[in-house]
Amino acid sequence: MSSDGRLPWIIFASLVALIAVPVLLWRAGEARRPVLAEVRVVTADAADPVFRTGPRRVGPAGGLEIAAALRLERPGRDDVWLAPVDRLVVDGEAVAHVAGGDWPEDDRVLRVFWFTVEPAFLGGDLEPDDAGRLLGLRSYLAPEMGRGLRARTVPEQHNDDQINLGGGAIDVGGGTIRLYARVEIAERADAVASVQAASSPGVEAAGDPGFPELRLAAALPPPLDPALGELFRLPGFEPRPAPGGDPDGVTVPAFGASFAELVERRRVVSSWTFAAVALTGAAALDRDALVPLGALVPDAGWPSRADRRLRWGDDVAPGDLLEDRGQVIVLVADDGDGELGPADRVATCWRRPPIVTTLGLALRADAVSLAHLRHGG
Repeated sequence: MSSDGRLPWIIFASLVALIAVPVLLWRAGEARRPVLAEVRVVTADAADPVFRTGPRRVGPAGGLEIAAALRLERPGRDDVWLAPVDRLVVDGEAVAHVAGGDWPEDDRVLRVFWFTVEPAFLGGDLEPDDAGRLLGLRSYLAPEMGRGLRARTVPEQHNDDQINLGGGAIDVGGGTIRLYARVEIAERADAVASVQAASSPGVEAAGDPGFPELRLAAALPPPLDPALGELFRLPGFEPRPAPGGDPDGVTVPAFGASFAELVERRRVVSSWTFAAVALTGAAALDRDALVPLGALVPDAGWPSRADRRLRWGDDVAPGDLLEDRGQVIVLVADDGDGELGPADRVATCWRRPPIVTTLGLALRADAVSLAHLRHGG
């Protein structure tokens, strides 16, 4: 072939090379990009500052911190963990990791969507036929936690966002929190589409032993058990069995577990089991362990006995119970005047999530008599 005949082929080959080489280099670069393989929620607190996967019980000192740890697959190299923490433990094993909150590529950004996992219903009466539906869990976006691998704050309760539960609740901390996180890798922070995405275990895994279920105790005056704080944020239901049935068996058809067992798993609470945990730390409480101290007349929020107001320290104390037709009110603290009255602090759970509030707000409007009970006399 003459040189003139070869020239077009040389030009053609050069053009192919000009196109193919950058494409091949681009593909080689894309093939070496890190891959987001796994997302795990990790937590630490004041008593244990090591970030760990799995459930955690947080004492009254608090200090809960929440983050997401990412496992990245790197073609041709070992996997690596990325987390914005100093020390990281995954499934009980300390792991080496890159301590940081940014994606390890300049042309990619990561964003985190934090979710709480909560019951869809807040409370009421619970019968065997609807226990599964009413105690089912769903996810709620928690924007207050931010978009970074290190959460900005402990999440709020979100299943009550569209419902007015009334005022008067006093924040004492505490609560049971379940979390999952979705991590997306995008070309820009404001990009609609992502190029990679992965999530930590979600609603379907909420009952697994390794799920990030966080139980926060509350600082309450003795003899109240700090574990009472773990019941906040749970739905408050009163079990209603069929005639002659066992209230504890209402949840067995749906969950294969008694009501008390679900309280211990921090899925639900009732007025009676709330009081039981307040006094003993456990959901079971024998009524025979309570000493009746007599009936009280509400008297416009100033409970009295024989027309005499009751004094803190002499007549009533923290941990005493006031019961009215199934609703149990736990006395927490005096407001400072020395007498049991409407401004005194109490804890209660009655067909709604537990709250700490004032006695005047906790008493039912039609209350005419209160049973005064004390654990152990």
